This record gives sequence, C-alpha cells and structure tokens, in this order.
Amino acid sequence: MHSTTTTTRTPGFRRLAALAAFAGLAACGGGGGDDRASYTLGGSVGGLATGQSVVLAHSGGEEVAVAANGAFVFARPLADGSAYAVVVKTAPAGAGCVVRNGAGTVAAAAVDTVAVRCAPLATLSDGAWEQDRCRPSADGSVRTLWSFNTPANGPLAAGVGTVNYRNAQCDGVGIALAGPLSGTFWFEPQRTETGAGLAAFWGQRQTFAGGLLNPAVFTPVVLVRKGNHLCLLDDTAVPSVFPNVASLETAVGAAMVAGQCFTPR
Repeated sequence: MHSTTTTTRTPGFRRLAALAAFAGLAACGGGGGDDRASYTLGGSVGGLATGQSVVLAHSGGEEVAVAANGAFVFARPLADGSAYAVVVKTAPAGAGCVVRNGAGTVAAAAVDTVAVRCAPLATLSDGAWEQDRCRPSADGSVRTLWSFNTPANGPLAAGVGTVNYRNAQCDGVGIALAGPLSGTFWFEPQRTETGAGLAAFWGQRQTFAGGLLNPAVFTPVVLVRKGNHLCLLDDTAVPSVFPNVASLETAVGAAMVAGQCFTPR
C-alpha cells in the first residue's frame, strides 16, 4: 500500500515565496531601474541682444530656449556617468553662437561650466575672443586671447593676452590673463563688404614692434567674420590677393581648419 503525502501551501508561505522571487529578480537586474544619482546640466549664455534668444540641445534629446544672458539649465537631470554634448540648435537672427565646454561626462556633480557665447555676424563685436588653436604650455595648455574695445572715436583696440588651462587639451574653463602692452594692436577699417556667408573688413593693423615707445608699424589686413569665427588675414600683396568677398573663401576656410581663427569667449 502506497502512502501519499499532501503539502498544503498556506497564504503566508505564498507571500514568502513571492518575496523571495522578487528579491532574486532584483538581484539579476530584472527590475529595469537605475539607482544612479542624477545631476543637472547647464552653464551660462552671453552676447544676446535685447529680445534675442538661443535654443540649445544636448545629446539626450532635450532642448532649452534661453532668452537672456546668464545662467541656464536643462530641465531633466542626467544620471551619474552619462555622456553629454550640448549644441546650438537655433541661433539668434543675424548672430552666431559658439559652445565651449559643451561635451563631457557627468562625474558625481552638477555640470555648470557649459559656456555659450553669441555675437552679431556682420560686425566686429566688442568683448573677448579666444583662438581655436590650443598650444602646450609649462603648466598645461594655452590659447591666445583678443579683447576688443571700440571707442566712440578711433580705431578698434585689441588687447592681446592668453587663456591658460591646467590640462593638455584646453578642456574646461580657462583663466584669462592680460598680455603685455606690446601685444596690443589697433585696427582701422577702410572698407566693408558682405556676401557669400562672409563679412569682411579691409583696413590697417597698427602695432608697435618691441614696445609702445617704438614707431608704429602699419600692415594691410582683412578681418573676416564667417559663422561665428573671426579670422585675421594679411593683405600685403600688391595688388591685393583679396579684392572682394568671394576671393576670401579659400583662405578663411584654411585658417579655420588650422585653428587660427577666434570665437567669442
């Protein structure tokens, strides 16, 4: 005679089994959650004129419209370890904007170092302009800095300094330092022409080789705005190799590729 044993599962046993199954699922990652801390992504915008706005986007698909100079932040925080890349989706009409410190990885802290700088495309705007080219230095790396000031009467004054970085790639927020007075130059426009995506300013650059106490040296040059870049081209040939805007396209493109041009800081 065979005996049969019957096990009765009580409600309490079923609850324990369910909890054990849930714990096993969570241990295997089956819950699909992300327990990483989240941090905000933002920075600052400068150079907007009254009534202008710029639309920014990042690689996560979110956008933010910024209608005034100052701080901005994207609405949705990013998980720790997330990569990001901020770009200008829509620039203000008649202006160009550049993004610095726009790409990186969230590293257990809020990101507030993205810097967006805008400037009118067809003018030689006052303010700080930083060269694209990054050069090694004793403490890390450096970029050349131009600081423009247009007085009510007189030529455009450009103070020349540096932006110093404590890494080899000019990453992060650099420290702007004024240069020696001998690096300063003045530019007096003589004629202007726009077209083909360029705004060009022909004129004379005035420098003082060896210091301000020495005689001034005048050099024919062309300052060119393309997109949000400012490029300085020598124009010493006679006759000029840049008689019009169309003749500047190739030289400006080469200067941009070589990192010789500047963008608003």
